Amino acid sequence: MIVLTLLLGVLTLPTVPQDAAADARTAFQQANALYEKTENENALAAYDKAIALDPKPPEYHVGRCRTLARLMRHKEAIDSCTSALKLDPNNAQAFLERGHFLINLRQADKALPDLLQARKLGADPYGVAYHLSLAYYVTGDFTRAAREYEQCYPNAKTDDNRVGCLAWQYVALVRAGRKADADKVLERITPDTTVQSGAAYLDRLLLFKGVKKEDEVAQAMQKDNLQLPTVAYGIGVWHLVNGRPVRAREYFEKATAPPAQQSGFGSVASYYELQRMKP
Repeated sequence: MIVLTLLLGVLTLPTVPQDAAADARTAFQQANALYEKTENENALAAYDKAIALDPKPPEYHVGRCRTLARLMRHKEAIDSCTSALKLDPNNAQAFLERGHFLINLRQADKALPDLLQARKLGADPYGVAYHLSLAYYVTGDFTRAAREYEQCYPNAKTDDNRVGCLAWQYVALVRAGRKADADKVLERITPDTTVQSGAAYLDRLLLFKGVKKEDEVAQAMQKDNLQLPTVAYGIGVWHLVNGRPVRAREYFEKATAPPAQQSGFGSVASYYELQRMKP
């Protein structure tokens, strides 16, 4: 039986035989390949195998963390990232992923210190900016969210990423009282803007711009359980900032009720809006 000891906050483990360590590395590489192909169950099994053979490398636990999150097992994912941080307290990726998944679990206040530490340690600038901005936004700190979103668009890697940044940045700016700056965000978006998987965010911006109508945008709620909360939140916040809280609440409730994916950011944001709307 392997005995785990904790020394100065860092997890230390017995030495692993060279052959087992090599087999673990092979399993880890296989897991990464399966993860890239979105064969998530098989990837998880491969990460589990790697960790069983050699539990010492923190990257094995981070890989397992990300895969569990894809499988909507966010609590277990957070535990795996915590295991990585016990092995390596300066693991930037583990802080970033754990912060991300804490937001999914509607614990954005706990996500903030993780994401700030991820930035301090040099984690992916886009990943930090997107999730840190969102954590500020959902907790109602619109001023900080609007300022933080300035780092999101320049570091985004794809058109979908960039449109997603703008969709959240716009509402953050409006709610921070920076309407003129928000209008400049809308100037970047036209009906000719193209995305691959970010149609819900593009529609949100076109709705605020007046190019699309509510009924037209709402049709996308029927696509799947992830699109439902994303679209519902977009329409809900459009009603909210335009002084229609009753209509906003209707959409926020749709975003937080089954079959909407509860960990989707639209559902998470709607949950926080409903908390603020309570008497």
